Amino acid sequence: MKTLPEKGKNAENVLKELEEYARNDYEPHSKRMWGHIYYAGQKELVELARKAYLMFMDKTMLDFTTFPSLLRMEREVVGMAASLLGGDENVVGNFTYGGTESIMLALKAARERFRKEKGKDVIPEVILPATAHPAFWKSAEYLGFKAVRSGLNDELRADVDHMSELMSDRTAVIVGSAPNYPFGMVDDIRSLSDLALDSGVWLHVDACLGGFSLPFFRKLGEKVPDFDFSIEGVNSISADYHKYGFSPRGASVVLYRNAKLREGQIFVMAAWPGYPLVNTAVLSTRSAGTLAATWAVMNYLGIEGYLRLAEKMLYAKRRLIDGLAELGFELIGKPEGPVLAFTSDDLNLFQISSLMAEKGWYVQSQPGSKQLGFPRSLHFSVNPGHADVVDKFIEDMRDAVSRAGKGYPDVTSFDVSKLEIGKGDIPEDMELINELIHSMPPEVVESFFKYVINELIFRP
Repeated sequence: MKTLPEKGKNAENVLKELEEYARNDYEPHSKRMWGHIYYAGQKELVELARKAYLMFMDKTMLDFTTFPSLLRMEREVVGMAASLLGGDENVVGNFTYGGTESIMLALKAARERFRKEKGKDVIPEVILPATAHPAFWKSAEYLGFKAVRSGLNDELRADVDHMSELMSDRTAVIVGSAPNYPFGMVDDIRSLSDLALDSGVWLHVDACLGGFSLPFFRKLGEKVPDFDFSIEGVNSISADYHKYGFSPRGASVVLYRNAKLREGQIFVMAAWPGYPLVNTAVLSTRSAGTLAATWAVMNYLGIEGYLRLAEKMLYAKRRLIDGLAELGFELIGKPEGPVLAFTSDDLNLFQISSLMAEKGWYVQSQPGSKQLGFPRSLHFSVNPGHADVVDKFIEDMRDAVSRAGKGYPDVTSFDVSKLEIGKGDIPEDMELINELIHSMPPEVVESFFKYVINELIFRP
């Protein structure tokens, strides 16, 4: 256990120690990461965001009367998001610190409306396609929803007919993705809207990935299904500035068709000796740094800047699809968004991910689930900066494919308790871990991960 040093260290030594800590980290701006990072490929944009962040880092968003500049910036970044997503002058929203927070707030608002109509004794249900982000399941657990899993159609989009069959008088919310994270496809939001309007339930669209990419793809001539407030039945939308808005983390927005729908999101407390506490988000006190950085990035880029970045993303996306197809990978589905997944019946995908890591590339393995019928795959979040390196990446993938094995380890009789995971350590053999995740029932995976995270990894 590391304890607070008796005597403080000088600034130079502190920074050197941080550099040493980070020696095994990937470099976020190397253009060699195909997951977890959304980099525009412009150093000047990063520098602008950092300067704006530092200007407002010490100001808190807790009380907008103290720093009126923050209220102005929040209203403006919300307005810019709404204008991209089919909103009119009635659309309202708030800046949040991530997509999970945006989703949680939308579900809370929907829950409060449901309680007014049905009472607090009825447990509200949220119907989620199998591809809905886990943030919805997390929010349901926090907020007392019953999460109901719905199937997918042949295109791996939300099965609207199945969702309809699952609906009841306890249904408070139905959800669609634009696009979903695992495969990059946009759900049929128009049909979900019809379902929501017919039954009077809340429809939330998760556009955390697509909110700041799909509108520009469409402007460039890509075929993008309708998914925003231009569809009558959409009540709320979540979109992440820190993904394809290219602002620093965490930065997201939750939008509502009108102020009445947002009402249940807001928390106010006056029955105590202090000042009345007003929260429009989950977090209370929080630095305004990311808000200022988001405002700076959006104003710096403008429509033209985002279109240029979208062009680069589309080039990298098409080149990646063609290049990996030549190497024997199969694209999963027909993704409209900037994220893709590839599978293969002939290659050990997890080993390929490890081989690419040796070359300095980060490629995310998606274990899938044997029990649920989801294939193993490699996942790619395509960034503008990838346009500069995609050919080199495909060249290195060609070498990895030539070296990779064809099969996966047999884990049918593997004793999970024999995995060597020390306190504070990250498992080294991720190929084995991913194959175990693929082969074991999801509930077993969840139980095992809770134990490892709680008892081993996050220990001082």
